[in-house]
Amino acid sequence: MKFSDMFLERVKKQTTRPKIAIAISRPIPETVESLKKASEFVDLVVVGAKVDGLENIVEEDQEKASNILIGLLKDEKVDGIVRGQVKDSYTLDEFHRQFEREPFPSNRKIVPVILEKDEYSVVIPTASIYQGMTLEDKKYEIDRVIRYMKEDLGTEPNIAVMSTLRPTSKVGKYPMLDDMAAINKQLAEYLREEGYQVNEYYFEYEAAIWSKANLIIPSMGLVGNTFFKALLYLGGWSMIACPYLDFGVVYENGTRNEKDFFWHIIHCASMISQKK
Repeated sequence: MKFSDMFLERVKKQTTRPKIAIAISRPIPETVESLKKASEFVDLVVVGAKVDGLENIVEEDQEKASNILIGLLKDEKVDGIVRGQVKDSYTLDEFHRQFEREPFPSNRKIVPVILEKDEYSVVIPTASIYQGMTLEDKKYEIDRVIRYMKEDLGTEPNIAVMSTLRPTSKVGKYPMLDDMAAINKQLAEYLREEGYQVNEYYFEYEAAIWSKANLIIPSMGLVGNTFFKALLYLGGWSMIACPYLDFGVVYENGTRNEKDFFWHIIHCASMISQKK
């Protein structure tokens, strides 16, 4: 079963409709259509722009909209939030401020991305530009994402570890590439020792996808961020989920330039149904 099918099935089985807030500043027809489609399954609150037919909290200022969005979550007026079209960093800072928590270091935020197209359904960690620059950070992130796949997605990872060089490439010519290649080689060895199915595809990301690996680990965040955005915005893939993990609440992230938020809302509702 594809992850999207699983999320929708969970939502359909809920006995009560979850209440979810999303920040929208550009209510173009495609976006509005996705919100109304999702509202068949959840009670939706739109913060920012006015969308006819839905509950609205109108606020043109994006920072104030972020404040309202987080406030709804903090005051438990909604069961979960989808960031939508307000700023990621500002909204995350506002989350930590209102919940009176110390922020996670940038290299320790766990926010996996799930992308789908046709028969392909993949989890992509190391998609923030700040992630994956040391072996310790990689182990920390991937261990948590594997647990997310097992516990939340109910699937065993089939892992593709990417790199910056092939073993026969220009080894020794560019020190940064050598360093990152060494980190990813050690990561692959670590995961094999942990008993996981692991293949190395170096920088042949297309081969990793064609192999139907369901966990593709980019060589570093700088590459992972570009990789998933290229698939999303240029390759016709859909982002199904992008949760912040370990926040204690349901906080679905994503990118501001998306137009269709249906699956983000459905995944948020699915997380609410699974929340312990």
